[in-house]
Amino acid sequence: MNWDALGAIAELLGAVAVFFTLAYLALQVRQNANALRHQNEFSAAQIMQARTDTLINVSAAMLSNEQNLQVISNIGPELASRRDIDPADQQRANQVLNVFRSMFENIYEQHQRGFVSQEFYQGTTVRGLEYFGSALLAFRTPMSPDFKVEVQRIVENRQKPSANP
Repeated sequence: MNWDALGAIAELLGAVAVFFTLAYLALQVRQNANALRHQNEFSAAQIMQARTDTLINVSAAMLSNEQNLQVISNIGPELASRRDIDPADQQRANQVLNVFRSMFENIYEQHQRGFVSQEFYQGTTVRGLEYFGSALLAFRTPMSPDFKVEVQRIVENRQKPSANP
């Protein structure tokens, strides 16, 4: 074997080594990107959980008040339109609805991001908005535009007569 043949073999081995190195690096970059994506999703879930924990604490404080519980039992669009409503009850209703809006909107956002299953979303948020949705709209409770569209959709579907008698 001459030096030219050995040089050609060395070049071929070098090219194969470069190819495998690039393939390995591409694999590592993909794995790193996946790890970062999962870490970002986990961080978002932790942030949402922190929001939920805060909401639970506020809800517990609000729902431990007898007057707030009375307002909850009377909440509805007709309460928002009444002229004779006590200003304190109006304020309580706004506060209670804002707590419920915050909880439902949080679950809605988690569902949109894929952190909450469809079954959980249907059982908590959709059912809750079937009850509270019209009051949220009537009291003009502040909410994100996307969530407001969802509330309107649920309220409209709830008001449609059922096809099955």
